Amino acid sequence: MNNELLRDESYTIGQVVMMTGLTDRTIRNYLSLGFLDGEKQDGQWRFTAEQLEVFMRHPSVKPSISAKKNALIFDFLADTYNQEREACLVLSIPKEDKTAAMTFFCKEISEGDYQDIRFSYDGFEHSGRIILRGSFSDVLRLSNAFAHCRK
Repeated sequence: MNNELLRDESYTIGQVVMMTGLTDRTIRNYLSLGFLDGEKQDGQWRFTAEQLEVFMRHPSVKPSISAKKNALIFDFLADTYNQEREACLVLSIPKEDKTAAMTFFCKEISEGDYQDIRFSYDGFEHSGRIILRGSFSDVLRLSNAFAHCRK
């Protein structure tokens, strides 16, 4: 992964919502409580990867994020009546690639034409985990794009 291109990347509240599964209002409440640090740039909150890692590991936040992440997989497995072709993919990312992977998926999903894709990021101390759930073709297209961007 080309980490140099992603070094100065920052994330918006919308991207934090996408990664965590928490609502916009919940993220803003965590900001006001001091659980999430960031800075406003041009009237919009921005967060570094390091700030997000600290936030996602916060003892008051981590259980909520874990519940949302686990629900992505559980709901997929529990839906035996689904009439659409859907996929759920879990990726383990090595420590040295986890920030670049988080950035890649945030940008691709935010800027791409993915109809109904859900994304979860969990950054552990030594690795990262990404969950993608959505239409079969979107999940495959997104995971293939990620595989091809690696060097």
